[in-house]
Amino acid sequence: MQDLETYSRLVGSIYDRVGQPEQWTSLLEDVTGFVGGRVGQLAIFSLDGKRKPTWAVSGFDRTAYRTFLYRHATEDPRLPYILSNQGRVIRAEEGVDERHFRETALFKEVVRPFGIEHSLVSFFAKEADVMATLAAMRDEAAGPFGAEEAGRLALLVPHLRRAFEFYALLRHTGDRAADLASALDLLDAAVILTDSRLRVTHANRSAEALARSGSGLSLDNGSLAFRSHHCSRRLAKAAEEALAAANGEVRIDQADHIAVASGDEGFPYRVSLHPLSRRTETGDDPRSQLAVVIRTGAPRSQEGAASRLQTLFGLTAAEAFLAGAIASGRSLHAHARDRGVAISTVRTQLRSLFAKTETRRQGELVARLREGLDVSLS
Repeated sequence: MQDLETYSRLVGSIYDRVGQPEQWTSLLEDVTGFVGGRVGQLAIFSLDGKRKPTWAVSGFDRTAYRTFLYRHATEDPRLPYILSNQGRVIRAEEGVDERHFRETALFKEVVRPFGIEHSLVSFFAKEADVMATLAAMRDEAAGPFGAEEAGRLALLVPHLRRAFEFYALLRHTGDRAADLASALDLLDAAVILTDSRLRVTHANRSAEALARSGSGLSLDNGSLAFRSHHCSRRLAKAAEEALAAANGEVRIDQADHIAVASGDEGFPYRVSLHPLSRRTETGDDPRSQLAVVIRTGAPRSQEGAASRLQTLFGLTAAEAFLAGAIASGRSLHAHARDRGVAISTVRTQLRSLFAKTETRRQGELVARLREGLDVSLS
């Protein structure tokens, strides 16, 4: 139960601190401690090297670590293995020959003296040319990170990814976006900022277009609602619970998207709610307390979803189509009928999906796939 409370606080802290680089060291200390690490590193950098990296370290002298980061990081033979495993949690030392690695100057001059022989790493976000990685490290005496510790970091990775994609978006569009509202207009997801009673303080262009489409979403009278009164009540209850959890008043055992019917076509919206920091600047209106993110599940996006999942998890084309179907809520039998294949073939593909996404249960798989499709640039 204590772990669950710590996890809940960490999730809130991720969204609260992500836009404040001066708070990253404190955030990093909490995350590193949660997974059993001693030293933590959080780095945001561009592939072309044109942007100055933004980074933080915990558990180690910043000046000494800066020397490692700027002089030796690009020489790290573990780096290709890390960058080839986007979205996953890995033990970086498993990507190199241990004996050879221990003979390198990097190991002898940096890794061993720093006491960071073992590392748990996630290359958790990439948007445009901006990448984000997080590493928890510890020394030889503490031993390699185990499966339970890797699982803890895996619980946080989807939240880190979503939060830092917004951060990267703001950096990437700095010349074009003077404030948060302008940046949100570049997202293909509908993003609506509201107060605690779902009264709208800002809606991005995608949200306004969705409301005008007549497909079930309403922004009439300045409030967020759905055509279905049942769905509106579910949304109001979820908003109340999310804000209560952010304030530490209640615990949420498992947070996920809410599936909401979207008008006559019947393709569900996927709605997620994210409490905002009271310090977050949300345009001219300080009342914004929630960011409501809405993505549609229309079939026109099926091929795009399959393509993104195929790239993200290294799937075959058939596995990618199954992944897209599962993420959109289709059953295995319905997918088998749609594709004209035997259910046994689909179950074989499902087993492969479990292996490649490092999940064990279908509910966990759905969450992992949906996180991979959550927010992208239009």
